[in-house]
Amino acid sequence: MNTKNAVLTTLLLFFITLEVLIALDYKSKQKELNQKRVAIYAQISELKNQIGYVGLIDNFKNAILRTEDSHHIDKASENLRVATIQLHKIEHQGGLILGELKMPATRDMLTAYRERLTLLPSLLDNNTNVRELGHYLRYNDEPSHLEIEAIYQKISVLFASKLLDLLDQKFKLGLLVMVALLLTLVAIIRFFFKKQQEALELSKALNVKMESNEIDMARSQTILLSVMQDVEKEKRQATTLNKKLINKNKQMEQFIYTVSHDLKSPLVTIAAFSQKLQTELVDTLTEKQSYRLSRIIQNADNMELLLADLLDLSRIVQQAITTANVNVNLVIEQQCLALEAAIAEASARINIAKNLDTVSANERLLSEGILNLLSNALRYLDPARPLIIEIFTTKTSTATTLHIKDNGIGIDPKYHKIIFGLFERLSTIKGSGVGLTIVKTIMDKHNGRVLVDSQLGEGCCFSLEFPNVAQNTNTNTNTNTIAS
Repeated sequence: MNTKNAVLTTLLLFFITLEVLIALDYKSKQKELNQKRVAIYAQISELKNQIGYVGLIDNFKNAILRTEDSHHIDKASENLRVATIQLHKIEHQGGLILGELKMPATRDMLTAYRERLTLLPSLLDNNTNVRELGHYLRYNDEPSHLEIEAIYQKISVLFASKLLDLLDQKFKLGLLVMVALLLTLVAIIRFFFKKQQEALELSKALNVKMESNEIDMARSQTILLSVMQDVEKEKRQATTLNKKLINKNKQMEQFIYTVSHDLKSPLVTIAAFSQKLQTELVDTLTEKQSYRLSRIIQNADNMELLLADLLDLSRIVQQAITTANVNVNLVIEQQCLALEAAIAEASARINIAKNLDTVSANERLLSEGILNLLSNALRYLDPARPLIIEIFTTKTSTATTLHIKDNGIGIDPKYHKIIFGLFERLSTIKGSGVGLTIVKTIMDKHNGRVLVDSQLGEGCCFSLEFPNVAQNTNTNTNTNTIAS
């Protein structure tokens, strides 16, 4: 039963983490698309300004009409130079988005104005009148403006299509994870209520048996002593069972609270993101997509109500996670104790600097991050040499950094940027591929960073950098060794 409990809990936490990461990944890719869209829109706007009636065209006409002021030719030349640069950028960036982007009408227009600007000074020197200049230098720029507007519309449609494709992809994946999450939660609840029902039925059976024994005791004085002994034995069994039942109930309440508490935050995030998406994309969603998004919001609301009921049932008040100055030495000692068997199996030696600097963190999350890094060090040891893990801190005016360094197999620098991604594993050694993702997420929540310094075959050094909030006065000197 304990194995089934552990499996269900692990599945539940996995689906929660996956759902949150899906939402964060969508937000990141949506932001990236918007940044690209804003950038190319800005380039198109700048091109319009440079060649429009407040730029090249205006200054060129003024150069013809106001021949006494030569600055208009210089301004028109500058407009032409900047417009040529912007045109090149738009063709390049647009080509990355559309596959290929050419603007021949606009390029022909710029070429024509370049030739006319080159010819204009000589015509002015020959005292050509304004009417002849206008007739000779006139150019139809309407095709260029139409071409720019068409490119703008084409890019707008493409970005809208990409955003909808991204939404549809993440929606389908999120829906599958949500269904799996709900099924896992239902299985957990059924499992614990079934256990409680079995215990209650057993308790009732014992009570019936006790009553029967008491009746027999009253009827048969000849076997009074034997019956009393039997009753005492049954009472002791009942007392032991009742204590076990009380303990099981407490465990069940604590488990329900833990599950409900850990589910509530990601569930609120899912609901908030979904409602925000529904508002932002109300004009672009199809009817089917809008219905699916509404179902997500509805299911999230139903789930939130269910969690509230479970919290009431367990009578435990939800507490917000806060940060405080954490004794890092104590946390590390606790995690080493938790890994005592693995440390002994690996024949590892762990050197912990005494009086490590305290960090401003959530102790539970810090413990989880340290546990992941120590577990990785034990898992990826180099069999050719004894495993040694060094733990120390460094401190600056802005941050306090915890370093966990080992002499294991190491990581090739070309993989440093991808090891924190979900399910990224560089070895066939058993592991979920989620540990370093959890560490990075923990540091993101603290507005900190996780860094890696490693060479293949030379071990790893992972550094957890926490921003300073309160004054930490401890310094790390001397070392304490924990060995197998």
